[in-house]
Amino acid sequence: MNSDKKNSPPLKENEQLTHEYRVLHKVAQILQTHGDLIEMLQDVMKVITEFEELKVENKAGIFLADHENQALRLFTLVGNFSEEFIKMEQKIPFGECLCGRVALSGDLLMSESCFKDSRHDRTYDDMTAHGHYIIPLKSLDHLVGVMFLYTNTNPSWYQHSQEVLLSIGGLIADAIKRKQTDTELEQYRGHLEFMVDSKTSELRKTNEKLTLEIEEHKNTQNNLKVSRDQLRNFSNQIQVAREEEKSRIAREVHDRLGQSLTALKIDSRYIEKKIPPNLEEVKECLHSMTELIDTTISSVQEIAMELRPPILDAFGLCEAIAWQAEEYSRKLGIEFDLSHLQEHIDLDKNLTTALFRIFQEALTNITRHAQATKVRVSLNLNGGNLAFTIEDNGKGITNEAIHSPDSIGLIGIQERVFGYNGKVTFEGLSGKGTRVTVTIPVDKKWNLQKVPSRY
Repeated sequence: MNSDKKNSPPLKENEQLTHEYRVLHKVAQILQTHGDLIEMLQDVMKVITEFEELKVENKAGIFLADHENQALRLFTLVGNFSEEFIKMEQKIPFGECLCGRVALSGDLLMSESCFKDSRHDRTYDDMTAHGHYIIPLKSLDHLVGVMFLYTNTNPSWYQHSQEVLLSIGGLIADAIKRKQTDTELEQYRGHLEFMVDSKTSELRKTNEKLTLEIEEHKNTQNNLKVSRDQLRNFSNQIQVAREEEKSRIAREVHDRLGQSLTALKIDSRYIEKKIPPNLEEVKECLHSMTELIDTTISSVQEIAMELRPPILDAFGLCEAIAWQAEEYSRKLGIEFDLSHLQEHIDLDKNLTTALFRIFQEALTNITRHAQATKVRVSLNLNGGNLAFTIEDNGKGITNEAIHSPDSIGLIGIQERVFGYNGKVTFEGLSGKGTRVTVTIPVDKKWNLQKVPSRY
């Protein structure tokens, strides 16, 4: 253990809570990154080992759960471990030693000494006396793995250690699940692209050999169309999967982290009331900490709203557009005309999401490129089509930008519309603005229903 940790005086309770919050916040920040999973987890464990009140040494590790074989498998370590330890700890059956017991129970386990604790089944030649925190990594009720932390022997356990570590364990488990899902999606995408490339190559060779046979040529063209449709359908599936993952993460951030922060705020307010009047400096410090908690709660709410606005699911597309317009108006001063949202239309959930993301992408382009001050939005049923239009009074998009392969945002809008047999047009007039028009055929499967307008 670092000498600085040994000689550090005990923190006051308000300082402990502040430190606890900072550790949780720093862990959450690291887990929101998009880098390598092992590096991310190692950074998290380094942060935890710096949490003085836990009395943790600079040694920690994570096992991932292999439910099929009922065993834990070593995934990554922080600190100096012997070759014997690394070799022997590659696999731990559920129920064996401390980590295996936690894998079965799903509960946090604390041990004061590896030599005195009968549950500690494994010993090694170079082992020195130490204690443990063994933390289950659970996403909801699913065990993702186990994290272990080395401590000094007979530590004086920090009174909030279990809540802190269980919260961190939940955040780590969610991050691992998210990374695993992203990896599976990337592998599936790569496999499908390989299949499409292989199929395209085959079709090209076949086409060269059968150029004189008209019917065979038509079959080849049909096969190519099927391949493109499959790729487009896969792209739509990825969009749906991403939206579901955003919704799940938004709920986790809002519920799990939000509840923890709210509990911290309640505790800090309670402590503030109990501080004697003569400790004004302490009371001011605690008041500052409470304000910081409030700011963080607001940040958590903003993150959750950016991931998936709950208003979209609760009240529908028109209400979500009104909320997003108000945010842009408040932050950027853009004036919005929503009076042409003449009919609130109840849409299929995925179609509602697609149209809202199109609206957000259009606003992003407007703020980045258009230099507009006014935006007009309309949503109507015209004949047999659903018409969704976004217009601005900016400098106007150019034809080069419309047809450029680098215009990723415009391509993304087109791909979202194709999944519903719709079409999108981009019109720009220099100095007068840009109009984006999405047209989607009315179909019973989209569950379109007229509802009286509130705009």
